[in-house]
Amino acid sequence: MQKTGKIFFAISSILFVGFMWVVIQTFKPVRNVQPDDVIEIKGTVTKIEESAGFDIVITLENDPHIYYINRGLQQGLTIEQLTGDLLNKRVVLYPIKRWTIFTRDGIMGHISKVVINDRIIFNEIIQD
Repeated sequence: MQKTGKIFFAISSILFVGFMWVVIQTFKPVRNVQPDDVIEIKGTVTKIEESAGFDIVITLENDPHIYYINRGLQQGLTIEQLTGDLLNKRVVLYPIKRWTIFTRDGIMGHISKVVINDRIIFNEIIQD
């Protein structure tokens, strides 16, 4: 193999490994959430709605992120209950903190904990 072929192979291998890391990081499932895996976001809830896959989507005022409780409807939460408890009120959300190609600021939309007035509405964080 010539020198240029070896250089091409080395560069291609490095790029492939980098690409695979990005793909794995992006599509790695969220399981066993620890307190260090989340970030605290405060805001006023402007909209709560159902989404595909039994998810519950929560929109905060002046926040471009889309936050969701994964399979929230299957976990005993209801849109009516959350609307009464959270709509137009200041809440603290704890979404997953992880860099992916789609979340370059490190804030994933997956909510692991919802708190209003020191009352926990939803929590999937282990050892919290």
